[in-house]
Order: sequence, then C-alpha cells, then structure tokens
Amino acid sequence: MLNSTKKLLFEGCCTALITPFKNGEVDLDAFTRLVSEQIDAGISALVVCGTTGEAPTLTENERKKLIRRAVELSGGRVPIIAGTGGPCTDKMLRMSWEAREVGADALLIVNPYYNKGTEEGIVRSLYAAASLGPPVILYNVPARTGSDMSLRLIARLSEHDNIIGIKEATNVNKISEIVACESCDLHVYSGNDGDALPAYAVGGKGVISVISNVLPRLWVRLYSLVKDGKIEEACRIHTAAVPMIKKLFAEPNPVPVKALCGRLDMCTGDVRLPLSEADAALADGLLREYEKLLEAEKER
Repeated sequence: MLNSTKKLLFEGCCTALITPFKNGEVDLDAFTRLVSEQIDAGISALVVCGTTGEAPTLTENERKKLIRRAVELSGGRVPIIAGTGGPCTDKMLRMSWEAREVGADALLIVNPYYNKGTEEGIVRSLYAAASLGPPVILYNVPARTGSDMSLRLIARLSEHDNIIGIKEATNVNKISEIVACESCDLHVYSGNDGDALPAYAVGGKGVISVISNVLPRLWVRLYSLVKDGKIEEACRIHTAAVPMIKKLFAEPNPVPVKALCGRLDMCTGDVRLPLSEADAALADGLLREYEKLLEAEKER
C-alpha cells in the first residue's frame, strides 16, 4: 500500500549488519565499533542477526548478546530490528520473545524455509509472533526460502495491526505490486541494494542494505537526495555503485562483504561454515570498487 496506515518504524537506509567473528567466536568488540560507526553515519535502523549476520549459525546465547549490545549502544537513537525467523515456529517464537526481553524495537521474520509452510500455517505462526509485542517486518526472499509469498498471503498477514512492513527481496516488479495492492497494508522495503533507487521510485520506504555495512554515509545520502528531489544526483551514485553491488553478491552473502570488511580492517573476514572465506581476487576487486566509489564522491 502506497500510504500504509501502520506505524512507520523507519524510512531510508537500514543496514543488515554483519556479525564479526574472531577465532571462531563472536567478536563483541568489533561489533560494538560497527554499531557505533553505523549510528554515527546517520543510518535509519539496524538489523541484527539477519541473513547478513549469519543468523542460522549463531547460538541463541550469541543472538541475545548481540541484540542486547546493539540496543545498549543505540540508546533509542535508531530502531534495532532483530532477525528471529526460521522454519520451526516454536523456536522462532522463543527467539522473538528473547529479542523482546533484551529490548529489540522490532522483529524481522523470514518466510519459513525448507518445510515452507502452508498459507494458513504461516498466518498462524506470524500472528503468534506479532502478538508478542514488538512490531513485525516480514521478509520475502524466495532465493533462500524456496517459496514466494503471494499477494494474498501478504494481504492476510497485513490484517494484523502489529505486522507493519515487508522486506521484499525479489525484484522491483513485486515491490510495485505490493505498493499498488490496497489490501496489503504494509510499508515496503527493498531487500536488494541494486533495487534501492527503483524501489524508492515506486513507493518503497527504503532499503535493508548490505553495501551500507561499508558505505553507510553514501547510502544514507542516496535516500536524502531522493527525498530532496535531486534524482539525477541520486542516479549517479546508484549507477556508480552497481559494479560493487554485483561483486557483493558474486558469492553467497555475507562472504564478499565480510572479505571487504577484512580488507578495511573493520573486523576479520571470517565466516562460519558452511560458508567459506572469499578468494583474494574477489576481495581485491571489491576493495578497488570501494576505493573508486570513495574517489568519485570526493570529486563531486
């Protein structure tokens, strides 16, 4: 829906934050730096323990520590959105309750994967999560879940007052369909950096971004330019970033972005199995694209 009746949790760029590791353990010191740098850069919100945060490999104790630390560091300055989705409803509800207990402002819940779920089962599962308190943002990513949320399902889910948005990671056409659907009473966010600007153009409220892990100010600026009507300048930024965005998804996310973070000494490039570290050629290529973008911004 173009003008949803639901609470608008955030507008603009939200970073899907990586989880830094060191010697196989969560690196809370590096995580603290990353969260602080994101907030200082003017980011609109942060997703913690999402796909980019390698959530399926995290223990429940690690999840709680990460969400709690992000909430403490934010101090209410930006919403902290906890990724709590999964194929098991009981586990999803337990993680959602724990996220609420440590102060998460909202929950990001992916369409159930592997066992997929029936329409009625998904509605009942997500309504149960929405009853816990924090508002829910749906996450539709068929490339990972093996199933695509239909407009009818999205509309049914949006009937719950506490289901307020959707991260749509298919394409701009699907985003347009949701925005145009009067019965889909949700705020719509792009789940792909490559669709960020087109999504804004068709009525999306922002992007849940991977590239903003390393270029938060640039992606914050992109949205500010759109809001100010400076579309040509926003298009230049978006177009210039396309080669880097492609490289960021040359291997499964977050392998490439963590490799770049390693090159930039933000944290190690370590990932957890079944992911494996990016090869040197990809990491070097990402660093070149990153430097080109920074240089181009300096010249403007």
